[in-house]
Amino acid sequence: MRRALLAVAAVCTIFAGTMRADQQPPARPNPTFDTRAELVLVDVTVIDRDSQPVPTLSAADFDLQVNGQPRAIQAVQFVSTVAANQMPPAPRETGVTSNDASTTGRLLLFVVDEGNLRAGSSRTLLRTAQTLLDRLAPGDMVGLARLPYGIGNVEFTADRARLVAALGQVTGSVLARAGFSRIRVSEAYALETNDLLTWQQAIERECASEDGAGREACATAVEADARSLLSETASRTQATLRSLEALIGRLVPLRTSINIVMISEGLFVARDRQNMSEIARRAAEARATIHVIRPGQSAFDIDQQSAPGVSRFYDDGLQSEGLEQLAGVTRGSMTTVGGSPAAGFDRLGRELSGYYLIGFEPTDADRTGRERRIRVQVKPRGLTVRARQTFVIRDTAAPTAAAPAAPVDRLTQLLTAPLPSRGLPIRVASYTATDAASSHVRVVITAEIGDAGAGDAEWPIGIIIVDKNEKVVVSKAGPSTLVAASALGDSPRLLLTSVLLEPGEYTLRLAALDPTGREGSVHHTIHAKLVALSKLNVSDLVLVGRPSSPDETPRPRPSAVVDSDTMSAMIEMTSADRTLLGRVRVAVQVSDSEGGAVLVASNAAQASRGEGQRSFAATLKLGVLPPGEYVARAIISVPGQPDTRIVRPFLLAPPAATAAPEIDLTTPVDPDAPPMPIAAVKILAPVPSFQPQTVMAAAVLTPFLDGLEDLHPPSPTVEVLIEDARHGTFNPPAALGATPDDEVTLTFLRGLSAYQKGDVMGAAAWFQQTLKGASDFLGAAFYLGACHAASGRDKDAIGAWQMALLSENPAAVYPALVDALLRVGDGRQAVEFLEEAPEAWADDNERLRRAAIAEAMLGDYASALPKLVDLLSVQKGDQNLLFVAIQVLFKMHSDGKGLTAANKTLFADYVERHQKMGGPNKALVETWRKYVIR
Repeated sequence: MRRALLAVAAVCTIFAGTMRADQQPPARPNPTFDTRAELVLVDVTVIDRDSQPVPTLSAADFDLQVNGQPRAIQAVQFVSTVAANQMPPAPRETGVTSNDASTTGRLLLFVVDEGNLRAGSSRTLLRTAQTLLDRLAPGDMVGLARLPYGIGNVEFTADRARLVAALGQVTGSVLARAGFSRIRVSEAYALETNDLLTWQQAIERECASEDGAGREACATAVEADARSLLSETASRTQATLRSLEALIGRLVPLRTSINIVMISEGLFVARDRQNMSEIARRAAEARATIHVIRPGQSAFDIDQQSAPGVSRFYDDGLQSEGLEQLAGVTRGSMTTVGGSPAAGFDRLGRELSGYYLIGFEPTDADRTGRERRIRVQVKPRGLTVRARQTFVIRDTAAPTAAAPAAPVDRLTQLLTAPLPSRGLPIRVASYTATDAASSHVRVVITAEIGDAGAGDAEWPIGIIIVDKNEKVVVSKAGPSTLVAASALGDSPRLLLTSVLLEPGEYTLRLAALDPTGREGSVHHTIHAKLVALSKLNVSDLVLVGRPSSPDETPRPRPSAVVDSDTMSAMIEMTSADRTLLGRVRVAVQVSDSEGGAVLVASNAAQASRGEGQRSFAATLKLGVLPPGEYVARAIISVPGQPDTRIVRPFLLAPPAATAAPEIDLTTPVDPDAPPMPIAAVKILAPVPSFQPQTVMAAAVLTPFLDGLEDLHPPSPTVEVLIEDARHGTFNPPAALGATPDDEVTLTFLRGLSAYQKGDVMGAAAWFQQTLKGASDFLGAAFYLGACHAASGRDKDAIGAWQMALLSENPAAVYPALVDALLRVGDGRQAVEFLEEAPEAWADDNERLRRAAIAEAMLGDYASALPKLVDLLSVQKGDQNLLFVAIQVLFKMHSDGKGLTAANKTLFADYVERHQKMGGPNKALVETWRKYVIR
């Protein structure tokens, strides 16, 4: 393990360190030929006058020679690097990195020659270079190498934003010379090559004001300055070429075509025009093509305001000579761009969109390990051909079979490879979380690994995290327990871990092995940064589906899939201002887009997680939404500041619906059996809230007072008070009653008096005391339930009202009890009580309304729909009832049963009526309408 982790620390990116010669490269989609012969593969670009690849050529159109001798072409294949038309990725996938993304297998490497790029001279050019990224498929890889120093490199990644940001940091490093003369490179080279005419012209210009000994001293100084300039220029060129050789050498193990776009102002190679041979050889082995983009003359000479004459054009020739030679030996091209470089990059983009892969059989003379010259031409006229000039076949003797590598060694190879391996599917995402104990950011890493399966697994997993300076800050490797990503069926295995990082940008490399021997890896960019909001630091918004058990740890999935009808949304904050932190409020909304109307919403509950740290969690019921892509929005409200939004897209993908169990009302209920769990509510039910004053109506109160008189006969004085209560006046004395029966009555009246005044807590205390003194009078239980309902405690109210069913006025209890059951979502018991006492509702339509809602809650749409249709034929403008009916039809459609033609017509009619009224549910109903139509 130690040896593996040391190797990981030593070898991080393609631009730093070396790769093991025997390391297997990651699998990539290379072209294949239907032949068993050993072939030499040659990359050939054939373009027309508009730089468009010509894809229609056959083997007969090519002429191939090796060392001047014709060779037969065994296979020709045109390789298109244009991404096929495809749907843009969903918003939720923007923060996810996968090793199985759709790709053309294309690698594009930007190389910026900062050693020969003047500071600040190429900002526009670098910004325009980013347009090449638009021509890539989502899974294609891009990278950046800054020569010759390597500071600010970006390893091959699919993260376009990271590369764009890195290009924005390039400034160039060549400053204006401190030399006193205006001597040019071409003039200095004229001195070195004894071009006396050119040199004397330079002396005449620089020393025109001198004569005699002064002129001689001036000429000596100018000569020294010229030699220094030539030495500096040649030294920068050599540094660039040596760095480029090393870079291309590290591309060889990838064994795939690589396009390099090199941005440079010039390479001075006049002293040694043969120094490109090593680069040519390595580029051929690496299948690397270098396309050079050079700033035009106006930009190149922007700081040379003096030194008149034509020597600057000779300078331009000397500087461009090396770039032209570099492009030529690597089958590339050189483009000089002016003040508007878009046309040059557009032309290059077209040229990079396709190439030919030609295969021919090598001879014994080719296998000597020596360099062989190659020439490729095409017979059709008017086309430009770019191909390698040489190739070398190394010793291909089969190596001795080695023992299988240990898992930790295989992980090390995967983690140190410059490209991800696609053998084992991996998706990874990261979320920021707070850490009040330090200034660090806690980063939660979640990964789905492998194909869909069932049960937990223990697989070898390796992780390294590298900072922007290519320093390994986290390194882990070994067996890890992976759980199923979903508890509802086969799914990939889920890895969940977290690390503490200083704020900044990092690269995560994650590798895994499965029991069948498949291996895979992925490279992911981590942005370890909290959202700064006034005096608050805010984490990412994390979404998780409902855990299978209350004790289960929430597991966010990188694919952001929610496969349950309930979702939890969590966000964290830290602040040194604890008072401000306690006043923050968070609401979570669900919409079909980032700025869309609210479909589902819930307020988040705040909980302390330590000194200066709070978590906010909200539960959202998603069962009313059709499957599809949605956006969750955390609306953060801080007193005195505008609201702030933190968004997180997700996919709602519930499992296929199952038929609701039938309700058996014929079997007697065992009173000693534990209560049945409340079934999940299938609809969003608009149930009326409890109206406290309804229980004070004379029709409700009088039967209870009559029953109290019968059970506990009052004295004449208390009988007067009861009569006043029948007419809505409650004036019970504070003194104790003359008899126990009077005291029971007075206690009950005191409770009614407090309830009428809005003191529900005081009233509840009086009603509880009444029950203690007279357990046979269950009217007190009814009004105790009213106190609970008025306080929003419907579950407590249900318990009291179930007791009150045995009271003097059960007809008043049933409607209140059924409404409370509907408010808590217990449709099963609501149906039971509706069937038990149908006469308790004076208006039968009100009973049918509640029956339809209860049945819809249970998913018994076949029973609910006829009731709703009958009610809406009379109550055409009842928007809440329309809302329920539309839901029922939507659920019948989304559960897979579909809608009959008649029900489709009914659905359209109800939607039209509902939408004309407007209201808070208009957006949700429109979502259902679109889903049913689609």
